[in-house]
Amino acid sequence: MRDSIRIGYMGIPFSNSEEMAAIFSKKFDLKNSELVPLMSAKNVIDALVLGEIDYGVLAVENKYAGKVQETEEAKKGVRNLLELDLMWSPIHHCVFKRRKEDAVTKLVSHIQALHQSQNNLRMLYPGAAMEECEDTAYAAEMLSEGMLEEGSAAVCRKDAGEHYGLYLDRENVEDREDNMTKFSLVRLE
Repeated sequence: MRDSIRIGYMGIPFSNSEEMAAIFSKKFDLKNSELVPLMSAKNVIDALVLGEIDYGVLAVENKYAGKVQETEEAKKGVRNLLELDLMWSPIHHCVFKRRKEDAVTKLVSHIQALHQSQNNLRMLYPGAAMEECEDTAYAAEMLSEGMLEEGSAAVCRKDAGEHYGLYLDRENVEDREDNMTKFSLVRLE
């Protein structure tokens, strides 16, 4: 028997989902809770079904980029999934490089962040390719550890880039300043 309440979330530390997991934990007064990074919506749902976590936090929809397809797919066929709460959260993206002098030829992030920022990114970094990865904060981690090719930049939260010691090249690159994502707190009945 576990002593703590385990709350699984999409992404890794310094992701938007981690922040929402902490907010839901506080809102529902979930004492002695442990936030568990699970990278993807599928991993969150799988962990719920296996009883490895008590609650899950999922990004479900962005105000402008639409439904989060990863979450839609993960929830398919899952019986007894109970949605306890939905909350909108402001989402802001920054572009980080390893070094100030690096030229940006590739922008790496979660597909939702790329969609939410695509117009500004194309204008700010003309010709740069956009590459999808599992999580915004993971893009920052991979960049800091040299796992991305030269010329890559991460599109992530400001605290993620700062945590990994990256150079802040651009702040608030989302196409709409009122960019928001809806998150769901779920558990199995």
